[in-house]
Amino acid sequence: MGNLKAPIIVGGVILSVLSASAQAEITVLDKNKQSDSLLAPLSLQVGGSIRPEWIFQNTKNKTHGDSSGHDGGTRFRFSGDYALTDHTSIIGKYELGVNMYHLLNIKSGYDESSNLLKKRQLYYGFKDDRYGTLTYGKQYGPYYDIVGSKSDVWDNDGQAAGEGVGLSGDFDGGNRPYNSIKYVNTIGAFTIDANYLLPETEYDAGSDSAGDDLHYRRDGGGGLGIDYAVTKTLTWSGVYTLTNARMKNDNNDSKQYHQQTTATALTWQPGAWYLVATANYYKDYVPSHQDNVNQNNYFAGDGYGLEAFAGYTFTFNKELLKSVQPYVAADQLKLKGNEDYDAHHVYLGTAFDFGHHLSLYVERTLARAPGQSDSTAVSFYYNF
Repeated sequence: MGNLKAPIIVGGVILSVLSASAQAEITVLDKNKQSDSLLAPLSLQVGGSIRPEWIFQNTKNKTHGDSSGHDGGTRFRFSGDYALTDHTSIIGKYELGVNMYHLLNIKSGYDESSNLLKKRQLYYGFKDDRYGTLTYGKQYGPYYDIVGSKSDVWDNDGQAAGEGVGLSGDFDGGNRPYNSIKYVNTIGAFTIDANYLLPETEYDAGSDSAGDDLHYRRDGGGGLGIDYAVTKTLTWSGVYTLTNARMKNDNNDSKQYHQQTTATALTWQPGAWYLVATANYYKDYVPSHQDNVNQNNYFAGDGYGLEAFAGYTFTFNKELLKSVQPYVAADQLKLKGNEDYDAHHVYLGTAFDFGHHLSLYVERTLARAPGQSDSTAVSFYYNF
């Protein structure tokens, strides 16, 4: 069966590309209100994004980057909705990450140890247009829904935001945590987003300074976020998350951590502008940047992360050029105490929308951060 994975996925990609020439999200099966059959209330959709990317480093050796490129985050999603009543549905979603360079065996574009496939999301639950949505599984948490997604709009982002600076967003709750229960509801100008993190199996956290393996285990946690639509173009967002976890070594020496994020965002979209600023406070959330780490000092204690983005979209609506968005962004990650870690980045980029589901991002990163250099990223997106 394993030998069939590549041709099956390639075939699915070709089918998706051909089908998506007519529409962005492919409806495989639509509801049929005129029928009394068991499948009449069911709708199924397929979508995704294919993302080849090239990065050119500006090091002292002036390297020219990965000439063959690499996969910048290709994913395919499958979603379903089964109507129980006019108001209530059973819903589900599966999103699969696929390393296309690994799949096609382009050896210069991937690490042999990298995963071919990655489960990005898999959840199911109930949706009601009066009482909200309740789901269980691997899914985005309140941090990303409420704050992180607001500034997840440029290529090399996430270097100061909670979904990118933690140990693993699949476990600590910063991105798409496993084994979570989530509730979302919109009441007037307010959107409430809350989740509960169930205990999760151990995650390999690397080695300590003595060479012992370190293991991270989530005991539980949760988060609460609120979006407030101040006006039609201005939104204020706030979120708090708490994850209880333990770090232990091979000798079962362990320490418990109460990992916290407190974050806010202000998003303004007047006309063709998109403007956003976020501020994050972290407590025992960001891994330490010191060399002599162990289970007792694995996380950095206090720190903060700031992000800002400003982009203006010029609309052309031509056959081969729908719009162009030049933008500038900046971030800072500062860790306090004994860390003495301070990283700054400025991003200058342009996003081109060619229509036909094709877009291109060209972005320059100016880095003032330990161990990092300036770089240029070129990313193609085929979204369907």
